Amino acid sequence: MASEFSDDPAPLHERHAFEGRVDPDAPVQADGEILISASPARVWSVIADVERWPAIRSDIQDVASKGPAAPGVVFRWSAGGIPVASRFGIVEPGKLLTYSTTTPGLVMVHRYDVEPRDDGGSRLVLRESMDAPAAPQIGNAELRERIASWLAGIKAVAEQG
Repeated sequence: MASEFSDDPAPLHERHAFEGRVDPDAPVQADGEILISASPARVWSVIADVERWPAIRSDIQDVASKGPAAPGVVFRWSAGGIPVASRFGIVEPGKLLTYSTTTPGLVMVHRYDVEPRDDGGSRLVLRESMDAPAAPQIGNAELRERIASWLAGIKAVAEQG
């Protein structure tokens, strides 16, 4: 699959996303989890509907997708004013969603696991890896804080509907 991110036919960060894992060699890695009083299908749909991401966190803007969540679909967005491009990897409705993200000097891989709970709710686990060789690199603790904020936003939106 040709990449819009680089001239490589399949950059490493995209391969990780298509294989369902974050980059095990990335210098920054973090994860987080949250319990949500909404079905796995609802939680997954909140994550997969990228054009609704500004409702999850106010620093997300300018979201545009080339289609609904599907393997290989590209979407563009900005976080804190920094424009990025992402490509979906694995898309399993109600269960798993992966994508890779890039901007000059930074690559990330994201993995969302949505698990059903006995009470009808969900457990959402988010894992991310980041490598920023040509940009300021944040640490694992800061990435963990950003993940916690993102998960709280997903919970709020998923439990509204």
